[in-house]
Amino acid sequence: MLTQVLPAYLYQQYTKDPYNEDLQAFFTAYNNTSQTRLDATNNLNLPIYTKQIAPLLDWTAYAIYGVTRPSLGSPAQFSPLGVYDTVPYDTTAYTQNITTGTNSYYIVDDDVFKRILTWNFYKGDGFQYTTQWLKRRVKRFLFGIDGIDFPIDETYKISVVYSSNNTITITIPNYAIAPIFASALESKVLNLPFQYNYIVVISTGIVSWENDTSVPVGWINNFSNPIDWYTPV
Repeated sequence: MLTQVLPAYLYQQYTKDPYNEDLQAFFTAYNNTSQTRLDATNNLNLPIYTKQIAPLLDWTAYAIYGVTRPSLGSPAQFSPLGVYDTVPYDTTAYTQNITTGTNSYYIVDDDVFKRILTWNFYKGDGFQYTTQWLKRRVKRFLFGIDGIDFPIDETYKISVVYSSNNTITITIPNYAIAPIFASALESKVLNLPFQYNYIVVISTGIVSWENDTSVPVGWINNFSNPIDWYTPV
C-alpha cells in the first residue's frame, strides 16, 4: 500500500523566476495536501471490512468484494392445505402440500453482513472442503462478532451428519444468531459446495449426562435451558 505520495516539483527553468518563492510555496502546499488525503484514505482501512460501518461498509463490500447486502427471510413452511379432506375440492392441487412464503424477515445489520463476508472470503481454512472446514466456518459465523476471526481449538458443539441423497444436516446450539444462520444458508448467501443439500437443525438446549452427584460440576449455561440429571443406582 502506497504510504508516500510522489511529490510534485517546480521545473528547473523556473528557479530564476521572480515569483519563484511563491511557486515553491504552492508546490509545497500541494504536496502536503496530497499526503494528508493519502493518509486519511489509508486510515480508513477500506479492505478491512470488519472495521467499517454502513454506508462505507456497503461501498467496500460492493466495490472491493462485489457483494451487496442480502435480504434474509424466515424459512418457508409447508401448509397442511391441499392434503385430502382438508379443503373443498377444486380449490387447491389434489393431495399436495403448499409451500408458503415468508412474511417475516431478519434484519441484516452490519454485524450479520460482516459474518456473511467472512464466511465467503475467509482463506485461513484452506480451499479444500472437509467436515472440519465446514464446522469451523459454522462456529466462526456463530461466534465471530462483526465477522472477526478468532482461534478455534474445538468444534464439539457443531454436528455435521451426512445422509442419503447428498444431504448434510448441520445441528447447532440454540443461540440468538442461529435462526439467522439457518436463513442465510437456505437463502444461499453463504458459499458452499453445490453438490450437497444442507439442512440446519437448531438443538433444543436440553443437556443430559450421567454424573455422580457427590462430585461438584461447574459450567456456564443459560439458566432458561433445562438440564436433566441421571444418577446411577
